[in-house]
Amino acid sequence: MNQRPIDQLEKVLALADSDHEGEALGALRMARRLLERNGLSFSDLARSVRQAGFPPRPFFFSGAQVQLEAKIEQLQDDLSAHVEQNDSLSTQIEFWRRRAFELEQMLNLNQAETARWKEMARETAERLWDLGQIARAEAFVSDAAMPEEDEESPTPEALKEAG
Repeated sequence: MNQRPIDQLEKVLALADSDHEGEALGALRMARRLLERNGLSFSDLARSVRQAGFPPRPFFFSGAQVQLEAKIEQLQDDLSAHVEQNDSLSTQIEFWRRRAFELEQMLNLNQAETARWKEMARETAERLWDLGQIARAEAFVSDAAMPEEDEESPTPEALKEAG
């Protein structure tokens, strides 16, 4: 069977998918005549499909079926692309989760270090306070232990009176 009868058979079989019974029946009768002219039958057609592998190539499908097959292939490609994108996003999410965990650990270390420095500052302030109190007490004690001034040096009251 050369290419022209195959093209004719394809068009006639596409009409066999019609919702109008008369049109579909007429298309099947015409397909049978085309096959008989070339020494073939529907059985021969079915055997060639089996030999070519199933599902048959789009040659045997109607236009709507071919469109559906193309749509299915497109959807499968879209699905593959979405799966790849999902894998990529999952990888990114895992990276950012690890990064957030690392930053949380650094934050905890910094908070601990801040608390340690605050405690050291508080202790230093307390020690400085204590040293200041000790110095004040020593100054008070040394003032009390100083020998009394000579009577010859004027007292503040004497200076006021003289003044």
